[in-house]
Amino acid sequence: MRQILNIAHYEMLHIFKEKILFLMVFLVPLGYAALFGAAYVSAVLNNVPVAIVDLDDSKLSREIAAAFANSPHFKVIDGIKTYAELQEGMKNGRVRAGVIIPEHFEQDISRHALTRVLTIYDGSNLIWGYNTRKYIREVFNDFIAGRAASYLAGLGYTKNEVRAIMDTVSLNTEVWYNPTFSYTNFLYMGLIMIILHQIGLLSVSLTVTREKERRTWLQFLSAPVPAWKIFAGKALPYFVAGFFNYALLLWFAARFIQVKIGGSLPLILLLGLLYDVIITAAGFFISTRAPNSLQVTRYVMLLSVPLFMISGFTWPWTHIPAYINFLARLLPSTWMMLGFRQVALKELEMSYVLPHIWALILMAFLAVLAAVTFPKRLNPPPDAGPAINSGPSYPSRWK
Repeated sequence: MRQILNIAHYEMLHIFKEKILFLMVFLVPLGYAALFGAAYVSAVLNNVPVAIVDLDDSKLSREIAAAFANSPHFKVIDGIKTYAELQEGMKNGRVRAGVIIPEHFEQDISRHALTRVLTIYDGSNLIWGYNTRKYIREVFNDFIAGRAASYLAGLGYTKNEVRAIMDTVSLNTEVWYNPTFSYTNFLYMGLIMIILHQIGLLSVSLTVTREKERRTWLQFLSAPVPAWKIFAGKALPYFVAGFFNYALLLWFAARFIQVKIGGSLPLILLLGLLYDVIITAAGFFISTRAPNSLQVTRYVMLLSVPLFMISGFTWPWTHIPAYINFLARLLPSTWMMLGFRQVALKELEMSYVLPHIWALILMAFLAVLAAVTFPKRLNPPPDAGPAINSGPSYPSRWK
C-alpha cells in the first residue's frame, strides 16, 4: 500500500506542478459544464418571433393577432405587413414564423364559408420548427374552441349547455418523466458524461507518455514494483479527481441549471464509480501504448464526436442501424448515459438499470485487466548489464 501511495504522491506533484494538467483535471470540467449550462439554462423554447400579416384588418383577424400576442410562446414582431416583408424577415432571421390572414376573412367566417389561414415556420432548425408548429396549433385550437363556444351561445345555449357540447370528448394528457419538455433534462447530462469522459480520458492518458518523453518511464519498468501497483498509484489521483468532478457536476447541474436528478442516490453513485474506473483504466492503457502525448491527443479527439452521436441518447437506438448499435454498445458512455437517464430522470429501480450496471462492470473489469498487463521487468538489470539513466537504480521511496 505504501508503494501505491508513494507513486500517487509523485503523480499528484506533477499534476499540481503542470498548470495545463491541473486546469484539465480540476477546472475544465466545471468550466465546460457552466458554459453548456448557460447555453441551455432557459430549458424551454419560448418567445418565438412571429409576424402577423393581416390582409383583412377586421375585428376577428385582430383577435387572432391578439391570441398570438397573449401567448407566452410567441413574440409578435411589428412592422411586417406584407408577404414580401415576411419572406425577408424569414431570410434574415428576424422572425421564425408567420401567420397570413387572407382578405375577407371575417366576411367568409360569418357566411360559414371555408376559410384558410396560412402559417409558415422555419424548419431549417428542427428545435425551432417542431416547437413553433406545436405552439401555432395550440393557439389556433384555443381560438377555434372560443369561436365555437361564442357561436353556440349566440344560438341561445346556456353556459352549461355550451360546456356539455364542447366537452363531449375530453382528451386528458399526462407527460411522464419530463412534463415541461425541458431541453436541459433531455440533453444536459449527456453532455456532462461526455465532458467527464473526454477530459478524464485525456488527463490520465498523459501520465505515462509524459514519463516516456522525459525518459523516466524506464525507472518504473525496472523498479521492483508490480505492474498493478504502478497502475494503481499513477491512476489513483485521476480516479479520485474524476469521481470528485462527477459529484461536483451533479450538484452544479441540479443547483444552478435546474436539471432533474431524482431516483436512487446509491445507484447514481454506483454508475459514476464504474464509469470513472473505466475511464481511468482505459486512459492508462492508452498511455502505456502510445509513444507520445501527441498521439494520445489524436486518439482521444477521434472519440469525442461518435461517442455522443451513436449512443442513442439523443436519437432513439431503435432507429439507428443495427451495426452502429453494435458499435455503440461497446462504448461505456452509451451504457452510462442511458443508465443515468433511467435512474435520474425516470427514477427507475435497480431491476430496470441492472443491464447497464452489468455492462459497466464487465467493461471496468476488462479495462483494468488491460491496464495492468503492460510489459515490465520486475527486477532491475544486473550490475554488469548496461546502465540506464546513470544506472539501474530507482527512487528509494518505492523500496
